[in-house]
Amino acid sequence: MITLSFPDGAARQFEPGITPLAIAEGISKGLAKKAVAAKINGGWWDLTRPLHADARFELVTRDTPDGLEVIRHDAAHVMAQAVQELFPGTQVTIGPTVEDGFYYDFKRDHPFSTDDFEAIEARMRAIVDADLPITREEWDREDAIAHFNSIGETFKARIIDDIIPPGEAISVYRQGNDWKDLCRGPHLPSTGRLGKAFKLMKLAGAYWRGDQNNEQLQRIYGTAWADEKQLAEHLHRLEEAEKRDHRRIGRTMDLFHMQEEGRGMVFWHRKGWVLWQVVEQYMRRRLTAENYQEVKTPQVLDRSFWEKSGHWEKYQENMFTCHTVEGEELSLKPMNCPGHVQIFKFGQRSYRELPRFVARPDAGARFHPG
Repeated sequence: MITLSFPDGAARQFEPGITPLAIAEGISKGLAKKAVAAKINGGWWDLTRPLHADARFELVTRDTPDGLEVIRHDAAHVMAQAVQELFPGTQVTIGPTVEDGFYYDFKRDHPFSTDDFEAIEARMRAIVDADLPITREEWDREDAIAHFNSIGETFKARIIDDIIPPGEAISVYRQGNDWKDLCRGPHLPSTGRLGKAFKLMKLAGAYWRGDQNNEQLQRIYGTAWADEKQLAEHLHRLEEAEKRDHRRIGRTMDLFHMQEEGRGMVFWHRKGWVLWQVVEQYMRRRLTAENYQEVKTPQVLDRSFWEKSGHWEKYQENMFTCHTVEGEELSLKPMNCPGHVQIFKFGQRSYRELPRFVARPDAGARFHPG
């Protein structure tokens, strides 16, 4: 017998080989229906994966943040299967979950269009209706590389060879008999348990592993929720946010506009620039009154600088970059502090020059230069 410890402190014994789904069904049918995965000693575990040793045991249900992550992970796989069925020859690369949804990067010779979304969503719903069993398999590393190369999924082979450490299990998930993907999991027992509370949202360009020197890919974003009500509420929130979008307000009030040729940049109109100056002058008056000292650092710095600061590793996907004719890769600064550190480093400095925290009874707590 194996002993499983539950979150409430209870410990129960089970026959070796029992699955989390069977445990959930033994508690209640309602719990089994809501369950999407389990956590064994804090690590993810499929509902249909057998247990053979004592462990801390926790069921993950679809109405929790962890449960939503599983649902979105499965939605990404269902989308990938739908895309490959509709557009043969498309390669699937990497597709993680993100806040409120998921995405997958695809390698395809022809560009996708948002006009394709209706067909992809229809095929996704058909895959859900088919209730295909989702099964986990562990493969030999070299066999997995050879297999994915043989079927033209070269990116999957590269993930195994370049990213997954030697000795780590190579897990492959099948949806039905024909479609499979390299994945750590966990996944639902079948596609039917996903439900249909999903929607494809937008297209974007991407590069393999976020490097502009690598192959260009096409990214499809989607959102997925535990039920149709949550999906409708999310889409309503997006509609309301769109009404208050600063880009829409800027155009409507003739303050500024943005356009494709200047991504992330603002074309300030006369009234908008007046407002900018009013706010800027107000800020300077307040900073001067509080004895802050103003400096200015470059807007663009070399990639190596951001690698050293750690920003490149964490934020490169959302950083604006450009290449010079000399082969340098430059990026707009994502924040000020690394540049300010360079000013402090310039010349001989004392720790006494660092800002210090003082409490002023008349103005609350402020930061002031020492």
